[in-house]
Amino acid sequence: MTFPSQPHQSPQSSQPAQSRQPVPPMYPVRPARPVAPAWRWQVTRVPRAYHESFPPYQRPRLRPAVDVFFWSWLVLTVIGLGFAAVMVIGGMLVTGPGPALLSGAIGILCTIVVWAVLSRLLIYRGTPLLLAGAAVLWGGTAAVLLGGFTSSGHLEQLAYTWNVPELSWSLAGAWPEETAKVLGVWLLLHVGRTWWNRPWHGLVAGMLIGTGFEFFESSLYAVTFAPMHAESDIAGVLEMWVSRLVAGPLLHLICTGIAGLGVGVAVYAAGLGRGRRIAWAGGCWLAAFAVHALWNLDTGGGAGAVSTTDVVQMVLAWGSGAALLVWSVVRCTREARSLAARGLYPAVTVYRKVPVAPPVPPVQPVQPAPWMRPGPWQGPRQGFPPGPAGG
Repeated sequence: MTFPSQPHQSPQSSQPAQSRQPVPPMYPVRPARPVAPAWRWQVTRVPRAYHESFPPYQRPRLRPAVDVFFWSWLVLTVIGLGFAAVMVIGGMLVTGPGPALLSGAIGILCTIVVWAVLSRLLIYRGTPLLLAGAAVLWGGTAAVLLGGFTSSGHLEQLAYTWNVPELSWSLAGAWPEETAKVLGVWLLLHVGRTWWNRPWHGLVAGMLIGTGFEFFESSLYAVTFAPMHAESDIAGVLEMWVSRLVAGPLLHLICTGIAGLGVGVAVYAAGLGRGRRIAWAGGCWLAAFAVHALWNLDTGGGAGAVSTTDVVQMVLAWGSGAALLVWSVVRCTREARSLAARGLYPAVTVYRKVPVAPPVPPVQPVQPAPWMRPGPWQGPRQGFPPGPAGG
């Protein structure tokens, strides 16, 4: 029998290939979803000397954190800066440019001097100039706006409603001002967490914010009360500045430094639970509020007269606050010196985003079909005769 040279073709197979319909698969094929790359934050804290030992093109760039804390600080500071500018211009219109410019120059000079003294502290070491300037700027703008023109009037009325006019200045001044200043400490500890990464940096931020608040407030008081002087507005400005520098100097620096230490411990201290962190922040704020409230306490029944009791009370308030601040600085300096002796301070914290490998799905064991599972027999299969080898 002879076979044809070409294989037999059915009528369907004789159709051109373009007209053939593709055979659908047994199961529908689901397209693979694009997997977005996963990232995580890698936090590395190294001594600053080690970081700067590398060339600039090999080491990570240090920069402030631009997040919700930064934008909150920026918005409130810009609003406070505009408000401060309006107040300065208003003072010039009332007393003329001379007293206002003189008061502002004295305030700037005092700020520079105190800032220079603070920069010599060991706990200040490693603080960049712009970050310290941001703290001083918050104290002179946003803290003055939030602390002096939000709830002060209502709290003063509350004291008279309670029939305790002695507390009017304490509530109107200490409560909103300390809250506004410590808010700046909390924001800047997050914005500058690359450089401020120790508990005592809250103390540093608080003293800088208190410095800005102290001298801007003194400038406003000098311009406001200058026309009351009998001789001239210039003499009124100088007299007010002398009284502010002699009676209770740097009170806001003292109070905000104490409150800032509590925030620094709450944010950066290691080995503390949530309850102890809240206790540190709240306790230090209450201590700062107590010092400020005791200073503002009017023991003369709200008449504004200065008596011997007032002097004793203000000396007690300022002395206790200064002693607490000095103790905090000494304690923190001792800890910082211990780290600096081992080359671990000052340190910088580098935050970088690194890719993360996508998770590998677990391997599911394949269950064989029932007819492929081994039976309960032993030896030859049931129903089949044994083979030559017994299998």
